[in-house]
Amino acid sequence: MALRPLDGVRVLDLTRFPPGAFCTVLLADLGADVCRLEPPGNSAMMSGIGVGLGRNKRSVSVDLRNPQGLAVLRRLAAWADVLVENNRPGELDERGFGYSHAATELPGLIWCSITGFGQDGPNALLPGHDISYVAHSGLLQAINPALPWHPQLIMSIPVAAALASTAILGALRHRDRSGAGCQIDISLAEAATWMLTSDDGMLNGAPRGIPVTPDRHLYECSDGRWVATACSEPKTWRGMCTGLGCDDLVDTLWRWPDMGAVVERFANVFRTQSAAHWVSALTGAGAAIVHVNTGTDLQFDAHAQARGTLQNVDGTWVPGSPIRYRDADGAISPDASRPPVGAGVDTDVILAEAGYAANEIAELRAAGAIAG
Repeated sequence: MALRPLDGVRVLDLTRFPPGAFCTVLLADLGADVCRLEPPGNSAMMSGIGVGLGRNKRSVSVDLRNPQGLAVLRRLAAWADVLVENNRPGELDERGFGYSHAATELPGLIWCSITGFGQDGPNALLPGHDISYVAHSGLLQAINPALPWHPQLIMSIPVAAALASTAILGALRHRDRSGAGCQIDISLAEAATWMLTSDDGMLNGAPRGIPVTPDRHLYECSDGRWVATACSEPKTWRGMCTGLGCDDLVDTLWRWPDMGAVVERFANVFRTQSAAHWVSALTGAGAAIVHVNTGTDLQFDAHAQARGTLQNVDGTWVPGSPIRYRDADGAISPDASRPPVGAGVDTDVILAEAGYAANEIAELRAAGAIAG
């Protein structure tokens, strides 16, 4: 039987961008009933979430610019256990229903706000994107001090979303005991700074970093593919040296007479065979080595296939849930994903669950407050 620890938890997702979608897809994978609240005419792609972040969710279409639409939001917030939003700090309060209202009207509601710089402070209202937050956080320069370099993938957003999900789980636990909700304040910039926890030297003027050495290196192979070695222990270093035919280097770990010369010697050997050859040969010799995969390589990677790392959702490969639950019988959860639904397709069903009668739903649609 599938283990879905958040079965029965209702999440109202007001977010329009990936920070919220990353958070709520984790909750949906754990069994939460996640409902995207979207404006009429919206789509998953317009929200910037696509298949990977839109899966396993329902959708209700509400026009919050319509006075009756704001009343629908209040009703849906009362239906929900958790509300997730990424509006400018104070924006929803100005519209007439923000956390200041929910704290009084719905004291058990857990309200999660995900913003670039948090709910207060001098930068709270500044616009930005992921590069803004990783630059401000210290993470950008910590990864590569040789500026400029430009990340090709978002970094702060998935981390902040994972922290938001953790915070929501903690808040649900607190509410179980006390009955009280709260506001969760998640900053993308602070989430990126949190990634420096493993090296406090970065924050105190004494950065250590991880040295680039022959044992921990990227090497190109004859087929143009790359491998990553992580042979920093005597056993794995010995396996790498013997597997490459460099037995004379076995006793030189961390005592290399010339690191550059050792790297070049290894690099010349790696260029003689394919990446697959070296991964097989050096793994067999006891070295720590893996392919440097592209995203499409994962579709054919034996380990990724065995673990179900990717899921094919409606013809599109997306990452599956990184969380695994196993019960006593070995059954694994979460199960397969449902594809994203069109904006508003669940409007009538969700409003009925929130207590609206059929004639009330018809009146809201006639007034333009809802679509779908």
